[in-house]
Amino acid sequence: MTRQMLHPAERLRRLLRRVRRRGLRVIVLGIGNEMLGDDAVGHLLACDLANLAREGFLATGVGLAVENAGPLIRRHRADVVVLIDAATGIRRLPWGFVPISRLDSFCHSTHSVPLSLLVSVWKADNPALGVHFIGVTPYSNDFGSGLSPAVAAARTEIAAIFREVLD
Repeated sequence: MTRQMLHPAERLRRLLRRVRRRGLRVIVLGIGNEMLGDDAVGHLLACDLANLAREGFLATGVGLAVENAGPLIRRHRADVVVLIDAATGIRRLPWGFVPISRLDSFCHSTHSVPLSLLVSVWKADNPALGVHFIGVTPYSNDFGSGLSPAVAAARTEIAAIFREVLD
């Protein structure tokens, strides 16, 4: 079964098991605007994971300023970067992996710099860097609203997988 055919939960477990087994340094960057309902999911998820007690693991909410994460990735000496954000176009499931080559078609509305360009810069700095993007389907981006029930459930599921494998 190819990576694309795996259920996203199983794909995330496999990625994190490989990280743990190989002793890789991983950084989770949570993207999102906390004022726009479901758009906050990545940022909130990173905050949920910030206290995960594992050497070589760092999770941080970057809000809308993901372009400022380059020095953090370099300083952490990351082997793997996991970006998490609200993303339209995820089919059939509430969340899933988006191929890095298709980032700009899924995530473009709130980012001043295209995510694909940032990934290219990070990989130019460290060609061995593995970058993965997890997109969560947003339902409501109403100003001042909280997460919709489906997005809150996805947040809980993703955080539980990280804890299950890395804690």
